[in-house]
Amino acid sequence: MVDSTPLIPDGKEKKEGHRVLCCCDSRKAVIILNLLALALTIASLIIRLVDNQYFSAWTIILYIINLLFYSIVTWSALQFGKSAVEWGIFWSIVDIIWTSVYLARNSGWMVEGSSNRTATIVAYAIFYVFHVLIIYANWTYVSEVGKGIMSRETHSREKCSCCCNV
Repeated sequence: MVDSTPLIPDGKEKKEGHRVLCCCDSRKAVIILNLLALALTIASLIIRLVDNQYFSAWTIILYIINLLFYSIVTWSALQFGKSAVEWGIFWSIVDIIWTSVYLARNSGWMVEGSSNRTATIVAYAIFYVFHVLIIYANWTYVSEVGKGIMSRETHSREKCSCCCNV
């Protein structure tokens, strides 16, 4: 019979980091969610181009900034970086505020009986929920990197995934 005492370590290091969405370590969650956001942004851009929807200069600028931020945040997490992910949190908050102001200023479409009203409401609900998930994952990752929990050296201990092995 083996007696495990607190004075003698058993050689197994336990995961100290947080699981994001119950299945991924924070780094993997940042990578997956930001890649998904990048893909959704590109899909949204393509859909708007195919539908010949009007693009203001601000809309084009927002698409470009979103594409840059999602790409840079993903690259930073792959490199165990922290600063770009912090800026990604800031940008997600700005994007939520910007979208909310846009919706408040252009709320006439909700009063009018537009045919795609339900689809628009669902799209914005998904936008808000997804941005909250991205902020949560990014914040958790930045916190763990800052505390030294997530790093190149500790990644083998911290990695956790149900779908991929990055």
